[in-house]
Amino acid sequence: MVEPDSSNRIIACHGYGQVVQLPDMEYKTTAICFRCGSKLFRKLPDSVDKTLTLAFTSLILFIVTNIYPFLAVRIGGFIQETNLITGLINLYQQGMPGLALLVLLTVLILPLFQIAGLIYIFLPLKLGFVSWKTVDIFRAMRYLQAWTMMEIYMLGILIAMIKLDKMAVIIPGLASFTFFLLICVLTAALSSLNPEDIWKRIPIKKERTKEDINQIENKMADNKKETTLVGCHSCSLLCRLPVEDHHYICPRCKAPLHIRKTDSINRTWALLIAAAILYFPANIFPITITGALGHEQADTILSGVIYFLFSGSWHIAIVIFVASVIVPLMKMIIFFYLLISINRKSMKNPEDRTRLYHITEIVGRWSMVDVYVVTILVALVQLGPLANITAGPGAAYFAGVVVITMLAAESFDPRLIWDAMEESNEHK
Repeated sequence: MVEPDSSNRIIACHGYGQVVQLPDMEYKTTAICFRCGSKLFRKLPDSVDKTLTLAFTSLILFIVTNIYPFLAVRIGGFIQETNLITGLINLYQQGMPGLALLVLLTVLILPLFQIAGLIYIFLPLKLGFVSWKTVDIFRAMRYLQAWTMMEIYMLGILIAMIKLDKMAVIIPGLASFTFFLLICVLTAALSSLNPEDIWKRIPIKKERTKEDINQIENKMADNKKETTLVGCHSCSLLCRLPVEDHHYICPRCKAPLHIRKTDSINRTWALLIAAAILYFPANIFPITITGALGHEQADTILSGVIYFLFSGSWHIAIVIFVASVIVPLMKMIIFFYLLISINRKSMKNPEDRTRLYHITEIVGRWSMVDVYVVTILVALVQLGPLANITAGPGAAYFAGVVVITMLAAESFDPRLIWDAMEESNEHK
């Protein structure tokens, strides 16, 4: 095992697998992999005080956001106020508990977990000790960060307000402003956080006894197994593993270590096929059903795009079309292409294929915007005989597409893209 050093840090690229030694770096500079373009390491100053201040500020804003009115809608003489959780309650009452739970997790529960986790970890660090289960909580926070989607929910609010502009007056409440501030403050806390503030305080423990290590070494010698250096995907510690052993954990953060993600290809194929199956009903079935004065109208994703296009909000039409139609479809096409190229052991343009993977990994979560628009509309327009909006089955199918494609991105191992080239170089 090799422990990273502060002056000459040794790290393995998560996108390519190449082990590189980093020189001294200035603060706020980033090291990029020379082969695949993945971010290797970003050197940040000590962030304990800053992170703790932003975390407590986020907690205050979170409490205010959930206490005070969020939005109000006025149609004629009727006014209806909503809180942040109102749409989730309405989704549950309309028979969509799964969709309500998804929105609850991504907009309320996980952001609160991030805030509480920052305070739980960094307050003890400020006082000079490491709190219980710091490693497990920090690992969970970093993994779940991609599933915290408040900024996408804010975009959904803006789209819903534009959609309702011609039929009602939307009145932002105090919670709308604190919610926007919460997004900014929490994003600043997570982006400026220096993981080394935590990892440098965590001791590196040997998980096996001396007798176990001797047994493993003898078994490796008998079987003539080769060893390789593998970087932990959680804390970036570099470890030496037997090539054929898949049952090691990181001695610092206890994350599973793997030369390649176990059964990555099969799991990604299964998830993509499931997403492709759900993609068709997601675009065929209505995502909202609007009732007004005895008239009922069902809207699909595409009909919503057409509505914005012909109502003059062409920029919103483009946003919805790209996020809800193009991005999920292109994401599936790209992953099918990557999987087929790996299966055929293609050596063509591995750099470009790795970049494609990283792009789809980043933009895929923004497809949730349509799900959030539905949630907001369901919360705002419940005005009895005047107007009602309910969620259609297409919303549940579409949420399934987004979640499954995100899971596919997590299960895919980009290092597989480079294996054919490495094997070819070894045979030369």
